[in-house]
Amino acid sequence: MDTITVYKVRLYDVLNDEPFTSRRMATAEGATMMGGRIIDGTEVEIDRSKLEPGTEWTVRDFDPYATVGFQRQVSR
Repeated sequence: MDTITVYKVRLYDVLNDEPFTSRRMATAEGATMMGGRIIDGTEVEIDRSKLEPGTEWTVRDFDPYATVGFQRQVSR
């Protein structure tokens, strides 16, 4: 399993003249490519296959903590 660190990214909205947080997570290189900055303290290790093919970021509204498959246990 090939893991990579992704971060939440802060971008600037020219139309509204204000910063906003991207709905995607990105690597440090991906954040630069997007024209944004990583938000310190938001790093998460994920499998590289979770990135969109050929990019350095995830799909929109990516949840790094989402479970895959059937739920087998109940947390308390």
